[in-house]
Amino acid sequence: MPPIVFRYRLRMALHKRARARAHLLGGAVFFAMRSCEYTYVGKQDRKTRPIQVKDITFMTGNTVIPHSDPHLHLAESVTINFGDQKSDIRNEEVTQFNNDDPEFNPVAHWAATVRRIRSYPNFHPSWEVFTFFDGHNFSRITASEMLSDIRAAVRAIGPKVLGFTSNDVGTHSVRSSFAMMAYLAKEPVYTIMLIGRWSSTAFLSYIEPQIKEFTGGVSKRMLTHETFFHVSGATNPSDDTPTDREVFGRQGSLRQRLRKRS
Repeated sequence: MPPIVFRYRLRMALHKRARARAHLLGGAVFFAMRSCEYTYVGKQDRKTRPIQVKDITFMTGNTVIPHSDPHLHLAESVTINFGDQKSDIRNEEVTQFNNDDPEFNPVAHWAATVRRIRSYPNFHPSWEVFTFFDGHNFSRITASEMLSDIRAAVRAIGPKVLGFTSNDVGTHSVRSSFAMMAYLAKEPVYTIMLIGRWSSTAFLSYIEPQIKEFTGGVSKRMLTHETFFHVSGATNPSDDTPTDREVFGRQGSLRQRLRKRS
């Protein structure tokens, strides 16, 4: 999903719970979060621990900004400690910087979430980020709520703009959205892997080649080198007659397999 989907959720969040969900969703995409890390998915046993308020650190330069700071949303960066994870890696930390976007900004989203939860009665830093208090009762923001929000946004924007429908997205789309956005921004593969906490190139399954912007600039970059020289063609300069191998490539190569058959 492109940024327009997440911006739509923020703009359409008209009440406190919807606003809380919108900030969680917006903050989650910048860290390629799994749904169980920022929403309540049930009581089943999981290797991945939900993010707690104490796991979130804001900094400007090398100075940690306390959660009570009124200018928390202006911090230079936000770092999240992911505790126990599906990959069995513990306490992995990922940092994202303030992008100066007034609406879709990782620092602003997590600052809003921290402030919201800290305002609740008897607050404790170990509370999960999906904790919600409506003024009377405590509850949890669930993955099913987030799924409804995501699909409602996609449905409202429509396939003419997005090229897909609400049936094509789910809570997993947050991780795939991060991968696609970062790839289109031409971020190196290792950067995508580190931020998304992928231990392999498995994230490539999230890259959709049918996205129109996927090949942006490729045809132009293809013309960077007007000619290129095949080194093996210079191994026997005295022979002006190319061998079958030189014309059609090494045995088993694509060129060799595509040669004309007699």
